[in-house]
Amino acid sequence: MPLDYTAIQSQLHILSGQIVAKQSLELERSAQAAIWLDSLSGQNEQSRARILQAADGNSNLRSAIPTDEEITATYLPQPIQRDYTLFAADGSQVHPSRHDAIPFGVINIGVFRFASNNQSPPSEIFETKLLTLDELYTEYGLVGEEVIALKRDLAERRKLASLAGEVDGTVLALTDGPLELFRDPQGNKDTQKEFEEYLGVLHQLAELGTITAGYVDRPGADLVVRMLEILHLPADELANAGRTRPLAPLSDAALFQHRIPGSARSAIFAIQSRSAQQFKDVTALHFFFLNTGTTDHPALARVEIPAWVANNKDSVELLHAVLIDQCRHLGQRPYPYALHRSHEIALVSFSDKDQIETMISRAIIGQGLTPPAPSNKQSAKNLSGRTRTR
Repeated sequence: MPLDYTAIQSQLHILSGQIVAKQSLELERSAQAAIWLDSLSGQNEQSRARILQAADGNSNLRSAIPTDEEITATYLPQPIQRDYTLFAADGSQVHPSRHDAIPFGVINIGVFRFASNNQSPPSEIFETKLLTLDELYTEYGLVGEEVIALKRDLAERRKLASLAGEVDGTVLALTDGPLELFRDPQGNKDTQKEFEEYLGVLHQLAELGTITAGYVDRPGADLVVRMLEILHLPADELANAGRTRPLAPLSDAALFQHRIPGSARSAIFAIQSRSAQQFKDVTALHFFFLNTGTTDHPALARVEIPAWVANNKDSVELLHAVLIDQCRHLGQRPYPYALHRSHEIALVSFSDKDQIETMISRAIIGQGLTPPAPSNKQSAKNLSGRTRTR
């Protein structure tokens, strides 16, 4: 179907006006949030206690929680004084579709390995898994995309744990995206097993002492903003924590972008949320903001780390310095080079999917069967050309 560009053109003034109004509102509320944040200087314990009190009355509350680091502090990177091995992992997948001739699923994990001592050259590692029918179907039919995504996340961490166990010395394990999973497994037996295995792999990484982190580029979360809103509620309104949003739609990145100097990081915060409550003890989730750009041209990332990293000053300092070093490789568009390479390694293209489908069809023919055809709907889509429909 063609697009009516004339109609879009006539509607652009509405969208552009909304964008301008939103930016203006964010600027106004960023100034207010900065005042509130500065007022909390030296009040970590009181602030932490109040957030936890609010969470007791609202299990769904999402907020940042101050740690022992000064809430308003920023930290510059320290020189790297020890050798390390960096593993960056990313994953790609093929989701099964009931409209395909043969519904199948694939998970492909790509890892980029870098040793700082240059004793071995950087290397690429990949691992591809064709999912079995037992992994694709439940009593309710084909599994959803959330299940495949969780299997991919699990495979990424499992591969990192395996590789980290083979290396002596300091190891960093980096993945794209948060460590916190928003695919809530509670009451869903299709994901509960994978989620428990995910937690188990995190514990394995903790036992190995691996400096583990999830890197979120252009973050949109507002946990610190929500914390400020809660801490400035009157005591008799604490029951409304999370429901009263005077700083919305302000994001944490908008709040911090002009507060963190180039290459510096913010204080570390813990996470209060329903899903984060499942990460306990050494796996308890924390985060900090990192300005991978300059003071005049900030580029903020959100770095999630588990408690065993957050509570180790040397680990945090090394992670901070390595991330800044990695981001410098991509110049004016800072992003960890190792993560960029792992994405290239992991990517499954449309032609890859077609090739796998052909291989499965040949295997079925080898079993003496005739491969099924795609659904009529998919067949009609294929007639109009894959480039347009996809």
